[in-house]
Amino acid sequence: MKEPTYLRFLRWLTISVFLLMLVVYRLTENYLKRNLSPGWATFLSVTISLIVISVILIIVFKLIYRRIWELTLSHEKHEEITSLLKRSKDELEEKNIVITQKMNELKTLDRISRAMTSTMDLDKILSIILEGVSKHLNFDRAIICLVNEKEGFIEGRQAIGVAQELLSALRIPLEDEQNPIVRTVKDGRPYIIAKVSEGGMRLEEPVSRQVRRLGSIPGETEPKVGLASLSKGATPSSGKGTYGEIFAGLEGRVNGLASVPLGAKERVNGVLLVDNLHSGRPIEEEDLRSLVTFTNQAGLAIENARLYDTEKRFSEELRHQVELAKKELKDAQAQIIHSERLAAIGEMSVIVAHEVRNPMSSIRSCAQRIHKAVEEEDPNKKYTNYIMQEVDRLERIVKDMLTVTRQPKPNLVEENVNKVIKEILIHMDDEIGKSGAVLIKELDQSLPAIPVDPALLEQVILNMIQNALFFMQGREKKELKITTGQDKRYLQIKISDTGPGIPAHNRKRVFEPFFSTKPQGTGLGLAICQRIVVAHKGKIELESEIDKGATFIVSLPMKRIKEREEKS
Repeated sequence: MKEPTYLRFLRWLTISVFLLMLVVYRLTENYLKRNLSPGWATFLSVTISLIVISVILIIVFKLIYRRIWELTLSHEKHEEITSLLKRSKDELEEKNIVITQKMNELKTLDRISRAMTSTMDLDKILSIILEGVSKHLNFDRAIICLVNEKEGFIEGRQAIGVAQELLSALRIPLEDEQNPIVRTVKDGRPYIIAKVSEGGMRLEEPVSRQVRRLGSIPGETEPKVGLASLSKGATPSSGKGTYGEIFAGLEGRVNGLASVPLGAKERVNGVLLVDNLHSGRPIEEEDLRSLVTFTNQAGLAIENARLYDTEKRFSEELRHQVELAKKELKDAQAQIIHSERLAAIGEMSVIVAHEVRNPMSSIRSCAQRIHKAVEEEDPNKKYTNYIMQEVDRLERIVKDMLTVTRQPKPNLVEENVNKVIKEILIHMDDEIGKSGAVLIKELDQSLPAIPVDPALLEQVILNMIQNALFFMQGREKKELKITTGQDKRYLQIKISDTGPGIPAHNRKRVFEPFFSTKPQGTGLGLAICQRIVVAHKGKIELESEIDKGATFIVSLPMKRIKEREEKS
């Protein structure tokens, strides 16, 4: 066992004092023996030695005591410094933990901010915000409500921990300034909502403890918010059912809900609502500060996404309007060309009618006289028939040319379209039978009478039926289908056949004058039909599939004559 240091010091001190005393005693005794007797010399020598040794011991012990005192003070200072160092170390460790947490939080916020700024999809940004609030800021539930300034509501958009049907029903009028969520939007400041009652929410005083505004001065007296709780009998602005079901679990809890604005550029676009429904942990001001740090970036991302969405919709609308304008310009150009062509045809038709009709009338008159003069048994009589038939055909062509260049003026009367169709089919019964086509009629008996010119409508339907019968010649399947029906605006007549169909490159040209795929066709029939239908304020459309047939759809307005007169 190692000897203590202080025992070693005492041992050597004792030996040194004893030796010093012997030295003093011997020196004193030798000196005194010269003048005194041996007895007195011995006595005085011992006395002087004890006195010297005592003085030396007093001085030594005084020095020792002083040193001990200095060591004691030094030890106390050391302990105090040690305690301060320990306390500083603990504080430093705590600060390191806080700094680490803040660094992790900032890294998380930076990562979330990067994720938010990497997309302009509003729904995706809202999902990123909710995920960040729930996972990284440790809130049980989070709801994002956006401001709909057009309709004047704060509407639930996305949430974590809330059913979608409840979220869709969350609509808070901006006029309800007594609602804490509305106050969040109006003030642009976050709130901790002190209490959620059965019918709604309220902010309770004192503000400094329960509803402290972020950045308020502790102890500062703020005016009462004056937001009374919505009682059970009251009608909450967003619906008692919505509040009751979404926030039912927070009733009676203190500081159970927080409302933070989502704003950018001095404009609040929405509100973030958070709570700890499952853990029951109250929301503190520090939680609110973390939320505000996070929502500053979130609000900017939402604003950018909304601006991008607005710009995108504006660009799409502008592109749509440009396309419409180009289409209208193209249609107008086509209409001008069509009008110019019709004008040229009109001039030509007038000349042809003037120059051809008179000679043709003379030819027909002469042919009739020859026809009457020739005996029935004479084989040359058939040639007079050919002459009169061809003259009649030329007369029809001239008439059609004049018709296609003039806008028809229908003589409108209230007429049932089914009746007109039935009369046409009666006259064409033999022709349809000879063609071998199967006639299918699907006439809507509930059709009302509409304003039409029966003669012009008969001309349209007759032309289309004749075209259908012509193009079904030589087809294995021959079906002529006539259908009538109606919608809210138009009465429709559909005439379908099972012919070869019309190629896509010809579908836009079938209504052009002088365009025909018939060997001896004039190309005026469908052009006249279209002008007649347009004169009735209607439209004519074509549907066709190659080798399956074609369908012409005539749509006539349902308005009666009296309604048209009143409107005009």
